[in-house]
Amino acid sequence: MAEPISYEMIRKIEREEMSNPKLAKLPENFYENVMEYIRVKRKAEREGRKIVTELRNVERLVRAIFLKREKKIVDAALKFFDGNIVPENMSEEEKKFFENILTLLKERREKILKKILEGKTEKVKLVIFKENVPEFVGTDEKTYGPFKKGDVAKLPEEIMKLLIEQGVAEEFEVEK
Repeated sequence: MAEPISYEMIRKIEREEMSNPKLAKLPENFYENVMEYIRVKRKAEREGRKIVTELRNVERLVRAIFLKREKKIVDAALKFFDGNIVPENMSEEEKKFFENILTLLKERREKILKKILEGKTEKVKLVIFKENVPEFVGTDEKTYGPFKKGDVAKLPEEIMKLLIEQGVAEEFEVEK
């Protein structure tokens, strides 16, 4: 049978979490049981019992445990790509959190880092105005301008085509 949640147990787990670089092993359903423990303490407090200090300390300890574990999981996710090591002692919610971080890191690394290392760039189409153009409302019902001769702008494709067809702007590309 699992040991019931107590202030002493929470304090012991907090000390272990703070002193160990790895995730501490939590009792089964730890967070759910702590939630119930805090609920019971709050109810007792409403009934007039003087446990304010204990309740505040428990809340502080639980917050410290949660944030420290969160930091360890984020750090482990960053290190995962170097050795494929999954941290032990994660709750089910923490496992999902870890997997979500891995997904975000992988997407970001593929999108940005790979592009940087491979030297790939995107081309962006711009227009340079060949003459002054007063403020106008585009086909998207947004207001553009006014533009002066020599101004450069990035505009929606459809609007750029119209300006080029009218001979008031010229298209060119730059690498992003």
